[in-house]
Amino acid sequence: MRTLLLALSVLSSSLLAAETSDSCLGNCDKARLFPMAGVIKPGRKYARDRLVDIQHLALEVTPDFKARTVAGSVTLTFSPIAQPLSTLELDAMDLQVEAITAKDCQLKSWQNTDEQLVLNFAPPIPPGQAASVTVQYHCQPKNGLHFRTPEMGYEAGDTQVWSQGEAEFHRYWFPCYDYPNERFTSEVTCHAPEGMEVISNGKLLSQSKDAAGLIAWHWSQEQPHVNYLIALAAGYFHKLEDHAGGVPLAMLVPPSEKDQAALAFRDTKNIMDFFQQEIGVPFPWAKYQQVYCLDFLAGGMENTSCSFMAAGLLFPEAVGTLGTLHRLDAHEMAHQWFGDLLTCRDWSHLWLNEGFASYYTILFEEQKNGREGMIQGLRQAAGEVIAANDTRPMVWRDYGEAMQQFDTRAYPKGAWVLHMLRSQLGRKLYQLGIRTYIERHRNGIVTTDDLQAIMEEVSGRSLDQFFDQWVHHGGVPNLEAHYGWDEKSHQQEITIRQTQKVDEKTPLFNLPLPVRFFYEAGGEKRVLDFTMKVTKAEESFYFPLTSAPDLIRVDPDLTVLAKWVSSTTGGRKADEPTGDFLTRVLAVQELGSSGNDEATRKLLSILASNEHQEIRIEAAKALQGKGTAQSRTGLLQNLSLPDDRVRFAVVEALSAVYHREIRDALARQLEQEKNPKIIARCLGSLAAWPDFNPLPWLKTASYHGMVSAAVIELLGNQNKTDTLPQIMEYLASSPRELKAGDLAAALETIGKLSREHPPATVLALLTNYLTDPNPTVRSAAAKALGTTGDPASISVLQRLAKAKQDQSSTAATEAIAKIQARTGLPEQTLESWKRVQELEQ
Repeated sequence: MRTLLLALSVLSSSLLAAETSDSCLGNCDKARLFPMAGVIKPGRKYARDRLVDIQHLALEVTPDFKARTVAGSVTLTFSPIAQPLSTLELDAMDLQVEAITAKDCQLKSWQNTDEQLVLNFAPPIPPGQAASVTVQYHCQPKNGLHFRTPEMGYEAGDTQVWSQGEAEFHRYWFPCYDYPNERFTSEVTCHAPEGMEVISNGKLLSQSKDAAGLIAWHWSQEQPHVNYLIALAAGYFHKLEDHAGGVPLAMLVPPSEKDQAALAFRDTKNIMDFFQQEIGVPFPWAKYQQVYCLDFLAGGMENTSCSFMAAGLLFPEAVGTLGTLHRLDAHEMAHQWFGDLLTCRDWSHLWLNEGFASYYTILFEEQKNGREGMIQGLRQAAGEVIAANDTRPMVWRDYGEAMQQFDTRAYPKGAWVLHMLRSQLGRKLYQLGIRTYIERHRNGIVTTDDLQAIMEEVSGRSLDQFFDQWVHHGGVPNLEAHYGWDEKSHQQEITIRQTQKVDEKTPLFNLPLPVRFFYEAGGEKRVLDFTMKVTKAEESFYFPLTSAPDLIRVDPDLTVLAKWVSSTTGGRKADEPTGDFLTRVLAVQELGSSGNDEATRKLLSILASNEHQEIRIEAAKALQGKGTAQSRTGLLQNLSLPDDRVRFAVVEALSAVYHREIRDALARQLEQEKNPKIIARCLGSLAAWPDFNPLPWLKTASYHGMVSAAVIELLGNQNKTDTLPQIMEYLASSPRELKAGDLAAALETIGKLSREHPPATVLALLTNYLTDPNPTVRSAAAKALGTTGDPASISVLQRLAKAKQDQSSTAATEAIAKIQARTGLPEQTLESWKRVQELEQ
């Protein structure tokens, strides 16, 4: 799953927001966005016991959109595995059970607790004997199933309900075995109003009108999958259809987003064609649908045969090359093999799901955007791992709750482990290993040992050390490269140092480190390649060469995950932007560290050239740090470059320099700029200038109020307290126009601007958003109330804090503490005041 509400793309995409990521590269991190599935429990975590083999789950539900409730029944067919079964415990959170019936077994009694449905059988069911139970129930789900209806402030034509099962959330809307070490076939029947579309796993068997006048959609998933991959979406959608070979494809978006549907669908067919060829295994499910859900809790979710995506990631054509969803699309489709066809046995091995999806997203990047795209994807992933500075192993059993596993260890580091494995084994041998891994464990559950065993089998190599240091230990090597040429012996010396802290968590790494020597003479270019076997904290390598190389590149093809403390380039031309793409990028960065005018001149020349856009973007970044009149003038001359990505980078670079000439140029750019993302960035850049009045831009028409959101942020940064009425008026007139993240930022701005004397209208507005369906918005409202410091907010914040449903409850708790600290009142006085407030309400 992609963690995408984070802006993950180094290629200036509009994705994450954000993989995302699903990264993410993936990747938006689910752990930041999703509610916790249960209480955080100390101690090491292991896979559950499987007392029964579940063969089939049949779920039938009728959602009540107005009341936001579900009436349903679930039938589980199972057989005990090794011992007679007296008790079966199913996961069930806050479900109101009405009746239970049993077939081919005797149900003696049952108990429905807050977290489980416990079924007792007498006599016990013998091992291997098939039996089934049917549970009728109803519920108002807190998690797992999410409504978006007019009663919640959404457009009637966009009414939806959608599920989100990973990690362990389906227990909130039907009783089940909610853990990934059990696979079964499934069927879902949903009764929905006529005119709605219902999407679920597998094949659509039938549509028929029931006695209540609703349409019963009957879906069947004939291949086994784990519980969290069961899917249900129902509502009004705009639908596009296509085929990839014999696989039906569909794209469904809210009707209000129909103009954005084709942009989101444009890469899907190519991605499927590429993956089938690259993986060597045909797409494994009956169809593939992508459903864009309002306020989805992450970037996307890889349910078998139907991925659910965040509608907030859709973008208009006006954003040009700054908009793409191909990474999200690729990530979730890769999961259809890795995570769906094969699923990690328990959450400690999550990287087998997320790492594979993240890496195959990078592999598709090469297919779509060339070798340069893949290199940038790898650089982005490495940067995320290094920035996290996480020394926990990838296979880690000390997590408190499953969602804590969805972080950089599973996504970008998992991708890099696979990339290093592919680099060391070679592409063909790696592909053979992956194909064997899938075919051997198809429709099954897997652990890291399964992957290692097959890679050893096909390669004949021992991979113990590789998996031990990269997967079962944490951290990455910190490397330094130092260069010396001995003219007398004609030897090039390269000294490699590992400077990371070596302890029980992070080892001294043993790794192959390629090195390439470049020569340019008389217009003829040649290279020499060697590999250094690094095993020590410091060691020197000597290479007999006919002459000193013009350029030296350590790890020239990006095959080792490492934090480079000192340069990976050496030789006389380390700062010359020549050679392959990565060498040119590094040379541009080297020019950026130089303070002379010649380096600035070269960077400006690259920025205005027809070089690859990523090299030009790197040039803009390098110029950003200089702040000289020469760099400032050169950047201003390139403010109207036609490529949106490069132009955005120029605006970014100019934003870092406080100069009246830049202020006036950005204000002029606002008048002629057409791209709303660049308009928003220009406005943000002008925040440092108190004489710039952004209010005329507040009601600018733009997709989901992108420009208006930037204006509100700017007003907050300028601390323009007198503009509070205009901001409040805008939100009142366009309550759902802003995307969730922008709305959340606007609420925090309102809290900031009213922190001295919050008017009643502000408190009422923020209090109203404490019940918003989106947890990000609820959290922002709680934080804003904490910023106002008004004690009258404590009682309403307490309700949200006590719910303990997601990060908004944590935000409410922190807001209460902030208000209490600010008031300076004794705790006993505050508690008495709270009780009075509750009684008044």
